[in-house]
This record gives sequence, C-alpha cells and structure tokens, in this order.
Amino acid sequence: MKSKYKAVIKVRKQQLDRAEGQLGAAQQRQRESEAAYGLSVRALQDLGDLPRSGSVADLRSNLQMKRVGAEALARAREKVELSKKEVSHYQFLYKKAYLDYEKMKFLESEELKAWQKERQKSENKFLDELATIRAFKGEDDA
Repeated sequence: MKSKYKAVIKVRKQQLDRAEGQLGAAQQRQRESEAAYGLSVRALQDLGDLPRSGSVADLRSNLQMKRVGAEALARAREKVELSKKEVSHYQFLYKKAYLDYEKMKFLESEELKAWQKERQKSENKFLDELATIRAFKGEDDA
C-alpha cells in the first residue's frame, strides 16, 4: 500500500538530519569557544602580578599586555555565551523537527492500521458472502 505520508516523512527526515547536523556543528563551535576561553584565562593568569622593579617601559608594556589579555578574555566569554545560545536554539529546532517526524510516522502507522482494518472487514464480508452462497448451493443440491 502506498501511503500519502511517505513523501512528507521523507522531507521531515531530511529536516531532522539537517537539524541534527546543525546542532552538532553548534556544539563543536561551543567546545571550541570554551577552549579558547580557557586559554585566555590561563594566558591572563600567566601574566601574573605587576613587576616590583624595572623600567617604566617594562611596566607600561606589562600593563598593556594585561589590558589586551582582559579584552581577549571578555571577547572569549562573550563568544561562549553566544555559542550557548546558539546551541540552545539548534536544540529547539532539533526537538521540533524530531516531533514533526514522529508525528508523520505515527499518522502513517495509523493510516496503515485503518487500511488493514478495512481490508480485514472486506475480506470477512467476502468470506461471509461465499459461505452464504455455498450454503444455499448446498441446499439446492440436496
């Protein structure tokens, strides 16, 4: 039996696969962002405290490096937050695509059950008619 839901299920499956791929890519970007954030934290910690002795140029250089490190840390933190939002967005899209796909599969199975039930009724009706015909034919022969 050809189901009217076959084409819709195929499209929903493609949407589900695409959503799954996008979710995986977003999760990978999130892991990369978190790794970059961790590196930024370590780099800023490695700069350590201000030097207690040395020239003014060394002090300015150290302060400038700390400022740049703090800016990089802020950008990395922002990137992590954005990637978390992106992952949650793609999780929502994946759940929606999964539900749509499952709905179509359920509707197809219900259609198949109804078709089988109708076919069974038709077959039972045919067998009843056949039995009735044979019963009347058997009476005429007697």
